[in-house]
Amino acid sequence: MRMNWLIIGLVTLTAVVGMYMSSDPEQGERLSQMYRDAAITGETRDIVLFLAALGIGGFIVYLTITRR
Repeated sequence: MRMNWLIIGLVTLTAVVGMYMSSDPEQGERLSQMYRDAAITGETRDIVLFLAALGIGGFIVYLTITRR
């Protein structure tokens, strides 16, 4: 199977599932509530972003030092 057909199939599947989810108002409401409950807000978000930046910066420094 060629990669193009696989990608087209996955995009089509995503579109069909998206249309099904958006057509049911109750499911859309539950999905929206799930997104709100899972969201990282406030100070926790700042800490996560700082740690991610620190990790990426450390990785860049590691690559710079080890590739002479």
